[in-house]
Amino acid sequence: MIVNQYIVSPAIVSENFDNEVIIVNMSRGHYYSLRDSSFHVWQGLESGLSPEALLAHLTSIYGVDTETLRQPISHFLNQLEAEGLILEGIPVNVNSPSISLNPQPFTPPTLEVYTDMADLLALDPIHDVSPVEGWPIKK
Repeated sequence: MIVNQYIVSPAIVSENFDNEVIIVNMSRGHYYSLRDSSFHVWQGLESGLSPEALLAHLTSIYGVDTETLRQPISHFLNQLEAEGLILEGIPVNVNSPSISLNPQPFTPPTLEVYTDMADLLALDPIHDVSPVEGWPIKK
């Protein structure tokens, strides 16, 4: 299915660190790491680029044609959507992300998924309150 536009899900939080984005999906309790080309895809999505504009943005970063990028980027967008990190929709603002002046070698984007902290991330201490002892429990 061809999607004309994506938005970053309001159900997640993300933070950029140098060449990596860490994303936390609180409803699933999963966290994700995006590096290299995945990082640049996420920057484009956060900026509100359409999939076609995203391909054009990535061609300027990697110095390759859009047909080289189309299949791996489409696959990656499908992964992000399946994980609930992006949704179909219209972005509020569209800003062009910055571009490095030195073309980089392209490697297909990968989604690193971590589930080892799911129980902690899904923990809801406010609603796990003892009606007798309250929260936090005084010791």
